[in-house]
Amino acid sequence: MTVALGQDKRRAEQVRGAGAFVLSALCSRAAWAVIAVVAAVALAVGSVHPGEPSSAARIAYLDSVIKCPSCVDLSIAQSDAPIALGLRAEVGTWVHEGLSDSRIEQLVVARFGEEVLLVPSGSGADVFLWAVPVAVLAIAVGVLGAYLWSRRRLEDVT
Repeated sequence: MTVALGQDKRRAEQVRGAGAFVLSALCSRAAWAVIAVVAAVALAVGSVHPGEPSSAARIAYLDSVIKCPSCVDLSIAQSDAPIALGLRAEVGTWVHEGLSDSRIEQLVVARFGEEVLLVPSGSGADVFLWAVPVAVLAIAVGVLGAYLWSRRRLEDVT
């Protein structure tokens, strides 16, 4: 029994030592520098915009974001309803006429209402519903960073 207690104590010390190592690594300036570099690279890669999409790509995109007016949660690309087929043909015609994606979406919304789009409009409650999780995540990261930083300073003092 005492041998088992001794082994448990050694394991606990090893785990505690590993936890302290991980905590000190996360609190180091080098770790924060690596995190900053990774974030900067991710933002740089994400900010690169591809060239102008082809007409077929634009039509496929618009067909996937416009909801079939007579269906429940199906895009016009997924539906075989007569109204969806007609709307697909109109979208193709508008793209070939040179209308922008936003103008085509405006025409469809004017005809069928705001609910016809399967993506958020970027105004009102839609922005709020997309921004809240991002803000909560940013606050959580800030609180975690402040906690780790203050804990490191307390460890340095003692």
